[in-house]
Amino acid sequence: MNLICPKCSGLLQSLTFEGVEVDRCRKCAGIWFDAQEADQLKNMQGSESLDIGDPALGEQYDHIAKPLRCPCCRQRLVKMLDMDKYSIWYESCPRCQGLWFDAGEFKKFKENFRQPSLQRLARRLFGR
Repeated sequence: MNLICPKCSGLLQSLTFEGVEVDRCRKCAGIWFDAQEADQLKNMQGSESLDIGDPALGEQYDHIAKPLRCPCCRQRLVKMLDMDKYSIWYESCPRCQGLWFDAGEFKKFKENFRQPSLQRLARRLFGR
């Protein structure tokens, strides 16, 4: 079954990294992660290489007003906000628990979960 990008309607291409299969849009380079795939990949060294898209293009797709549908089950996607080092707007499927990241967002998502250095942690805690 061909999966269609919820943002630009391009075809999604299956890619595998260390045994985890994701689907990346051939047109806008957004990435679809089935349930738990993003969590698995965020801790794998080098997995950010899956996110090859232009972050500026990804930001443009953040502002799409039409209802977005899950490429797998067609359920309406819910807009989510991850606020940490980088603020990321991404989409989540309430039915199948998949996640959609626009180009450049998976790299930021992954960076949000890196262990902070003691210096960065101190700055965050004490505001310096």
